[in-house]
Amino acid sequence: MVRKYIRPDIGSITNDKQKFNQYTAAGYDRKRTINELPLNPDPNILHKFASYNTLFTLSALSSREIRNPKIFFKSKPHDIIARSGGIGDSNFSSHTEASANLRESRRNPNDEFNKLLDKGRTGASLGKASRTFKKDRDIYFKNVELISVPGLNAKARLTSVTNIKMELVEPSGITLIEKIKAAAANNKYLDHLDAPYLLTVEFKGFDENGKQLLTDSDYVKRVIPIKLITMDIDVNQGGSYYNIQAVPYNEFALTNVYMYPRTSGTLRSNKLNLRFQDAVQDLQNILNDQNEQESRSHFNEFPDRYDISISDKLDPGVALDYKLLQQADMTQTTVNADTGDEAFELTAIKFSPNDNILMTLENLMKTHPLYGAKAFDEWKTAVENRGIGGFQPNEGIKMHFKYFRIRTGIEPTSKFDTIRQTNSKIIRIVVEPFYISAYNLGTAGITQDKNYRSYVAKAYNYIFTGDNVDILDLNINYKVAYYQSKLKDLEANEARSFGIDTKEQNAEVDSATPDNREKWRADQFLPTKSEVGLYKSTTDGRTGKGDDKLDAFFDAITNPTADMVVVNMEILGDPAWLGQSQFIPATPTNANGSSNDNNIDFFRGGETDNIWNAKLKCFNYDVADPVINLTFKTPQDFDDKQGVYELSSAEDAVFSGLYRVTQVAHNFTDGRFSQNLTMVRFNNQDGRVTPVTGNEKIVKTKGVITKIAPMGQNRIEERYGTLGSS
Repeated sequence: MVRKYIRPDIGSITNDKQKFNQYTAAGYDRKRTINELPLNPDPNILHKFASYNTLFTLSALSSREIRNPKIFFKSKPHDIIARSGGIGDSNFSSHTEASANLRESRRNPNDEFNKLLDKGRTGASLGKASRTFKKDRDIYFKNVELISVPGLNAKARLTSVTNIKMELVEPSGITLIEKIKAAAANNKYLDHLDAPYLLTVEFKGFDENGKQLLTDSDYVKRVIPIKLITMDIDVNQGGSYYNIQAVPYNEFALTNVYMYPRTSGTLRSNKLNLRFQDAVQDLQNILNDQNEQESRSHFNEFPDRYDISISDKLDPGVALDYKLLQQADMTQTTVNADTGDEAFELTAIKFSPNDNILMTLENLMKTHPLYGAKAFDEWKTAVENRGIGGFQPNEGIKMHFKYFRIRTGIEPTSKFDTIRQTNSKIIRIVVEPFYISAYNLGTAGITQDKNYRSYVAKAYNYIFTGDNVDILDLNINYKVAYYQSKLKDLEANEARSFGIDTKEQNAEVDSATPDNREKWRADQFLPTKSEVGLYKSTTDGRTGKGDDKLDAFFDAITNPTADMVVVNMEILGDPAWLGQSQFIPATPTNANGSSNDNNIDFFRGGETDNIWNAKLKCFNYDVADPVINLTFKTPQDFDDKQGVYELSSAEDAVFSGLYRVTQVAHNFTDGRFSQNLTMVRFNNQDGRVTPVTGNEKIVKTKGVITKIAPMGQNRIEERYGTLGSS
C-alpha cells in the first residue's frame, strides 16, 4: 500500500504570511518522499528526518532498577559516566552522598552500606573517586559497534549473543575508572567490576531548516543494561582513548562460573509422574546446596543463589516421559518393582561438572511431548496461512511452531562477600517460548510458496526496482553443492530402551513424509536435494537411540550460515533492528519451577508472543527470528535503440524471496549509522505448497521395506514427522 502526498501549488497561495522558498520546497519534497514510501511493511523511522544525530549515554544502574526494568526505561539516566554531547550539571545520583569519604560515612552509622565502608576502611578511596566524579569531566563517544546474534545460534545455541565495542575519548585526564567506581558506589556496589551499567541510545532528528523534529521518544530510544568486560587505554597528546568491550547484563549470567556446576548430581523420584517443573526445581536446589557447602568450607561468605524455572506458557506441569528422557541420554533406571513390592526409584536427570546447565535444560526440554518433531500436515497448515491485508506482522505467529529458548538474568545483592571481594549474585534462568518459522522445515521435493510476505514487518527492494531507499550493498553466498542429510543411525542399541517392546525395535518408521513430492521443474533454479548420511549418537551415558531427527533439526537451525543461500546486506541504520526485549534481564516470579515474568510483555509491545513491537517499532528477537522480503530485478537485455535496459515487471531475480535474519551488526562510526544483516534464504519457496494428500507410511525392518500403506492426516505420528531433517 502506498499513500500519496500532494504537494500544494505554491503559485495558488495568496496569503502574505505564507512565504515559500527553496527550503520550504525542499521540505515538501521530503514529505512527499516519506509519504510515498510503502506503509506496509513498516518504513525506517529515521527517514522522517532530513538529518539526525545518534546520542550515547553511559550511566549507572541500581539493584532496584535491575529488578524492575521498566524504571530505567521510563527514567532519565543518573550517575552519568560518559555522554556524546557532554555530561553537564546535576549529574550526581539522588542516592545519599555518605560514601564520599570516611568522615561523611559515619554520619549515618545505621546504614548497612556505610557500615560496610567503615568495616573495610574504604571510605577514603571512594571519597577521592567521588570528588573526581562530581567534577563532571566530559568523556565522549567516538565509535560504537554492536553485533547481535538473536534467537538460536551456533555460539550459544538457545540463548542470544551480543558483543558491544565502544571507543571513548577523554580530552584531558584519565578519570574513566574513577568515575566508574564512584558511579557504582553511588548505587551501593563496592565491586564496580561486576556492577551493572546502562548504555542509552537516542536519535535526535532535524528538518531542512535545522529545526528539531519531535517524534515519539520510545521509537528512537533504546536502553541496554551492560557488563564491562575489557578496557584498553591509549594515552597520547590528544587525550585518553578507551576501547571497551561489554555484553548485555543478562548475558553476564552465561559465563562459565555460573553455567557449569561444581558438583555432580542426580534428580530422583519414586513416582512416575514427576513434572518438568519438579525437575528444574530439583536442579535449582542441588546448585544452591553446592553453594551453601562452599560457604561452610569458607570458599565464600555469602553464597550465590540460583532461580531456575520454566515459563508457564510451556506447560511445565506436564509429567516427564522417562522413555524420551532415556533417549535424550539423561537417565539411568533401577529395577521397577511391582505393586506391593519394595519401592523403586527412577533417576530423571544426571549431570557432572562437565555438563553445562544450559545443555542439561535443553536436553530436558527436547523430551517435552508438546514440543518435539512436527508432522507434515502441521507444516502444511502453517505455510498455507495468508494475510488478509493491512500491516499485521504479529499475525504471522500462525506460521510458526512453538519451541523454547533460555533467557537469563543476574542481580547483584547488597551483600558484599569479603572473601571473594564481590557482591553475591542471584542467577536467574528461565526456559521460555521461542517460535520457529515453519519455513525452516522445508526439505527436498517439498515446496512452500511465499505466503509469509503478507506478514513481514520489513521489506527491501534493491537494484533495478526503482524503490531502493535503504540498501547500500548486497553480497550473496550460494553453495551450489548444498544438500540436506537424511539421517540413518547405525550405532544406537535400542534393546536398552526403557518401556519399548523389543519386537517393535526392529522396525524403523519414516512417516509424515508425502509420496507426492514435487517433480523436477525447469523453472526451479534453487532446488534443495538430500542425501543419506550417518547419525552418530553421543556415547556419554547413552542408553537409547534418541530422536536423531529432532537433534538434527536443532543443529541445523542453530548453524544458519551453513545453509544454501546466505546474504550479507548493508543498509542505512534502522532502530527497528536494534531491538529491545532481548537486552532485558529475566525477572520471573518463580512458583515451584513454573514462572511468569510480569515485565517482559511491556518490552514486547504488550503481549509476550509479539514478533513485532508496534509501540517501539522494532523486532522482538527473543520471540522469533525476524523474517524479511527481499526483491531485486535483473534486466533481460539492453535496448540499443533507446539506450535503456529492458526490464519486465515480473522479472524478479533468482535470489529474491523470504529471508531469515540470523545476525545484525550495528555500526556507529564517525556519525554514520549503518547495519549489516546476515540472512538465510528459506528453501523451496518458488512453488505452490505441496499438498498433504497421498501420504504413505513406510515401515522398514532391518533396513528392508516391509510395508507401504496410505496414511491419512489424523494418523500421522508427531514424533516422527520432522520435516527439517528431510
